[in-house]
Amino acid sequence: MSTVMRTLCCRRSAALILQSSCRRIEFPRRTFTVLTKSPRIRFRSDVIRHRFTHGKGETSNDVSFVMVRWTKLIWNKMFGKYLFVTNVLGSGLLMVVGDVIAQEYEYRHGLRQQDRYDGDRMFRMFVAGALQGPLHHYVYNWMDRVMPHRTFRNIVNKILIDQLFMSPACILIFFYTICYMERRTLEQTHHELISKFPYIYLMDWLLWPAAQYVNFRYLETKYRVAFVNVCTALYNVLMSYMKHDFGIDEMFDSSLIISGTNPKETQRSTLAVAENETNVGIATKSKSEN
Repeated sequence: MSTVMRTLCCRRSAALILQSSCRRIEFPRRTFTVLTKSPRIRFRSDVIRHRFTHGKGETSNDVSFVMVRWTKLIWNKMFGKYLFVTNVLGSGLLMVVGDVIAQEYEYRHGLRQQDRYDGDRMFRMFVAGALQGPLHHYVYNWMDRVMPHRTFRNIVNKILIDQLFMSPACILIFFYTICYMERRTLEQTHHELISKFPYIYLMDWLLWPAAQYVNFRYLETKYRVAFVNVCTALYNVLMSYMKHDFGIDEMFDSSLIISGTNPKETQRSTLAVAENETNVGIATKSKSEN
């Protein structure tokens, strides 16, 4: 019994000694008042500016960088999600650009007696160009799917498809659309097309094969129609001039064209007959005076 009591006393004394020797250590409480900032209201303009100026070494006040980012965003949308709309509107607008240059040339050389710019004529050119946009869009995508590799053979085949099928189709769309909006009859449209098609198609062969080689060889599919539209803006200067001022069916009687008579030869013969009659009249008058 004494042994048990002795053991309990030893344990109690050890516990008291341990409790007295251990002290409670209190760590200082951490505060973050230094790191806090006053609340700030963020406006929508700040959010947009932060979104488009966030990056390494960029500042929110860099306006030029913001413009570059916005331009890149719009460019990717135009030639990505809205590529079809870009091709259609680009075809119409650049057709108008070519027509404006042609009207300016006509005005400065005295070929136009009306106003400097004809708004109705510009609208007709826009519609004719916009109608060619879907044709370019789908045909160029189809050619790149069928012939994806940029070999010389594929490039030549694409140029031949463009010249033998696309070019006549675009010329037909151009003339029939504008003549319809000018309220001309089909017979008048046929006569104008027959008289002007050889000149335009020959000019087409002189210009487009070289331009389309650059297009099919170096550019991506999404830029093909845009490149064609830029070249067409220069090409349409002559197209617009030939459509509105070359005017074979307006300068000469349409009946001469129907009968197969050459209008220029007819005009020359008429002038020659008139000149001969004038000379005969002068000679007769001088004899009567003598």
